[in-house]
Amino acid sequence: MAFSLDVANTTIHNMGYKGIGDGDDRGTQLGIPEESPFRTAPRESQVDPLWDFGKDEMIRLCRLHEEEVGIMYPVIKIQSVIDHVRHLAAYMDSARKQGLTPSFNDEKTLQLKIVMSCALVVEEHGHSERASKLIDSMEAILNRKLMVEAVDVVSLPALALLAGYRFLANEEILAWRVMGQVTRLCLEMGIHRTTGIAKIRDEEERRIALNSFWSAYVLDRRWAFNTGLPFVVPDEEIDPALPMPEEYPYLVAMITYSRLGAKVWRQVAHFGPVLARELRHEDMEQLDQEILQWYENVPEEVKLRGWDKEKQMTSTPSYNLQRLRIWTYLRFNQIRIWLYTPILHSATSIMSHLAQAQRVVDLAKDTIRYLGHLNNTTNLYRKIQVFYHQFLTSAISVLFLASVHAPVRFSSTCREEFYMGLELVKDLSAKSWVSQRLWRTISSLKEVAPSIGLRNQSDEDAHSSAALAMAGLASGQVSTSPATIAPFGRSSLSTTPTMHQQPTPNLETAQSPNNGVRIQTEMSRIFEGYMGLNGNPAGGEDGFGEQQSSANLPPSASSPYVDNVFFHFREMF
Repeated sequence: MAFSLDVANTTIHNMGYKGIGDGDDRGTQLGIPEESPFRTAPRESQVDPLWDFGKDEMIRLCRLHEEEVGIMYPVIKIQSVIDHVRHLAAYMDSARKQGLTPSFNDEKTLQLKIVMSCALVVEEHGHSERASKLIDSMEAILNRKLMVEAVDVVSLPALALLAGYRFLANEEILAWRVMGQVTRLCLEMGIHRTTGIAKIRDEEERRIALNSFWSAYVLDRRWAFNTGLPFVVPDEEIDPALPMPEEYPYLVAMITYSRLGAKVWRQVAHFGPVLARELRHEDMEQLDQEILQWYENVPEEVKLRGWDKEKQMTSTPSYNLQRLRIWTYLRFNQIRIWLYTPILHSATSIMSHLAQAQRVVDLAKDTIRYLGHLNNTTNLYRKIQVFYHQFLTSAISVLFLASVHAPVRFSSTCREEFYMGLELVKDLSAKSWVSQRLWRTISSLKEVAPSIGLRNQSDEDAHSSAALAMAGLASGQVSTSPATIAPFGRSSLSTTPTMHQQPTPNLETAQSPNNGVRIQTEMSRIFEGYMGLNGNPAGGEDGFGEQQSSANLPPSASSPYVDNVFFHFREMF
C-alpha cells in the first residue's frame, strides 16, 4: 500500500497537483487544492464515466482515434495523450483503493475524454452510450470555453475535437456550429496572421495554434458545404504568408482544396433559373482545369490512379496512406460534381451543355462504383460510413436528375449505378443529417407528385417490379401472381394481387432500425415513377434489355412538369 501511495504521489506531482497526504486536512479528501480539476465528486453527483475505463481500454481507444481520425487533422499528438493516460491511470488506481472517485476535467483529461468519445462513435457506427456519458460529463466546461471564458491556445485542440465528435455522431449542424466558433476563437487570437503567431512564444503552443487553425479552416468549410450554411473566414482575411503545416501533406492538400471549394461554392450557392440560363462554359472549364491541376499537385503518396485496375485495396504501402488516397480521390470527384451539377437544372440546360452533363454523370457513376468497390473489398466503408455517405448521396442525386431531365440519354445508362448506390444506403443511420436530408427530399418529391401526374396507377408496372427486384427489395414479399407497384408506395387500384405495401415513412416514422432500407425503397419507387412519367424513346430499350413502346415525349426533352425536381435535390449536394 505504501508503495502504491508513493507511485501515486510521484505521478500527481509530475502532473502538477498535490498528492495524497500532502498539505493540511483543510483541503479536499485527497489533499488536492480546491482550484484543481481533480476534485472528489460530491456524494449526490454522478461518478465521472471515465472510471468505467481501464488503462488498456483508454490506450486502445486513443490508438483507434489516431488510426481513423487523427491522421487527417493533427490537432493533438496522440502519444502525449497516451502518456497522460498512464499518469492518470496510476492516480486512479490509488484513489480507487481508497474508495474515492474524483472527477477529471483538467485540459489534458478533456482531450483524452473527447478522443475516447470519437473512437467509441467510430467503433459503434455513429452512436455510443458510453461516448454520450463522457461528453455529458464535460459539456458544461466545454461550452464555457467556447462561449464565455478568455480564449486560450491550449484549449483549441479539445474544442476542435469536440466538433469532430459531433460530426462522427451524425450531428453535422452541431459540428458546423462548434467548428465555426473554434475558427472565430482563432481569429480572435490573431492566429490567421503571422503577427499573431509570432506573439506565441512557446514553440509547441505555436505548432498547436497553427495546426488547430488550419484544421478548423478546412472543416469549417467542409461542413458549411455539407449543410449549405456559410463558412466563417474568407480567404482574403488570412495572411498569405501564414505558414502551412508542411509535415502533414494531406492537410496541406485539403487547405488548397478548400480554397477551390470556395470558388465553386460562390458559383453555385445561389443557383436559380436565371443563373441556369447564364452558365458560362468558359468559366466552368477554367475552374475545372484548376481542380485537375490541384489533383496533379497533390503529394504522390496521397494520390490514387486507376483504382478500377486494382484487384484488391491492399496494394498501398500502409493502412493510413490507403485511406488518405481514398478520401483525396473522393473529394476530387466531389468538387467537380459540385461544379457541374447546376447543368442538370433542366432538360434545356442539359441539351445546351451536353458534354458537361455527360461529365458530371460519369463522375457520379465513378464515385458510386468506387464506393461499391470499397464496400466489397474492404471494411473501410462500413467502419466510418458518415465519411462516405456525403459522396454517395450527391452522386445518387446527379443520376436521378440526369435521368429525369434527359431520360432518353441517361435513364438506361444510369440505372445500374443508381441502384448500386441505393444498395449502399441500406445501413444509413436514421439519426444522420444525410438521412434526414434524404427524407426531406423524398417528402417534397411526394408532395408534388399528384400535380405532375404521379397518381395511383391501375396498370401493371412490371418495369418497376423488376427494378425493385434488382435492388433486392422484393425478396420474400412478392405474391405468386404478377405484382403491381404504384409509385411512392401507394396501393394500386388494380384487382390483381399485389405486393404487400408498407406505409410510406415520414420524417417521424423514419427513425427505425431499417431506416436505410426504407429510404432505398422510397427512392426506387420515386425513380421508377418519374421514369414512367417521362416515358422511353420509341423502339428503345430499358435497363433490362426490354423493348419499350413509343414515348409520349420527343426524344430530346423531358416532361416540363419535372423541371422543378432540381430544387428538391439541392441540399443533397
